[in-house]
Amino acid sequence: MSKLVAIGLPETGKTTFLAALWHVTESEDVQGSLRLERISEEAKHLNNIRNEWLSFQRVTRTIPGQEQPVSLLLRNEQGAVGQVAFPDLSGEEFEKAWTERNWPRIYDEHITTARGFLLFIHPGTVKEPTSIADMQKLAEAAFPDDAEPDANSAIVRDSEKTVEAQKEWDPENAPTQVQLVDVLQFIYQRSKAQLPIRLAIIVSAWDVVKNRVGNEYVGETGAEDWLKARLPYLDQFLRANPEFLTVRIYAVSAQGGDLKADREELLRFKRTADRIFIEGRDCAPHDISEPIRWCLGLR
Repeated sequence: MSKLVAIGLPETGKTTFLAALWHVTESEDVQGSLRLERISEEAKHLNNIRNEWLSFQRVTRTIPGQEQPVSLLLRNEQGAVGQVAFPDLSGEEFEKAWTERNWPRIYDEHITTARGFLLFIHPGTVKEPTSIADMQKLAEAAFPDDAEPDANSAIVRDSEKTVEAQKEWDPENAPTQVQLVDVLQFIYQRSKAQLPIRLAIIVSAWDVVKNRVGNEYVGETGAEDWLKARLPYLDQFLRANPEFLTVRIYAVSAQGGDLKADREELLRFKRTADRIFIEGRDCAPHDISEPIRWCLGLR
């Protein structure tokens, strides 16, 4: 049975996506979506995340130390088609692959046997790199032309401009795209699946991006333009490694909008699943199972 694994850094929307996916595949409210065959026994107590999603509450994210595995076996009209696993790891545990250069054995077992991956990225939690131009501005603000830099200064502009070293570098503060490329390289080293591996990138909370006034990232291809503009290093890595990865990018809003500001509008939907928004190749309205269908090779 083919298996997919959900991965992502802290607070990237994995749990909310799971709640919406659980509802859509079990309720059969969305015509043509994949259906739920069964859910893993150890995950049944997590019904509360689906109930939170149904009642327009913020879905409780996975807390470090309280992780629980979730596995959904899905089917289409012909029968069972594959399994999607949300390992018993919080985003913080996933991040340790970058910060501590290791991950738990159980996670390694998921990685080595997975046929494809769902990689979650949240626009609101992206850590941006600091450009040379920004460093120059910081240096100029810290040390005007008539100021004397102290002895512990670091050279940041043409060996002349200097900026005070504030603190030792912390790997947790590395740009998001650097961490994600590194983890994808880990997967490449550990995977036993036939290459290329299918990778569905889920850009979550897309309603926030679309509602931003004057947003320069939403072009004709939506999430693809956003990824190229906000995470160019990751985008280049994905394009440069076709022998390793086949990629599709999806824009998703599993909540449908802001649970406070948009609450009245969200409550107008006759079916809760109708508030789900997904944008990408071959996506039918509200079918949050489409990235899984593609990852399983059903497209």
